[in-house]
Amino acid sequence: MWEELGISAGTAIIVLITFYFIIKWAVRNGIKEAVRQMHEEDFKKDIKEG
Repeated sequence: MWEELGISAGTAIIVLITFYFIIKWAVRNGIKEAVRQMHEEDFKKDIKEG
């Protein structure tokens, strides 16, 4: 299959591993940002209730 695209098996493995780590990094940062926003909203709510 990879030969049809003109890509060797070694190159395909490197590309797939790279995509794995990029997606993993993006998901982790997205989760961190969402949690940070939830904590900020809770903090603002607590201040208003004061």
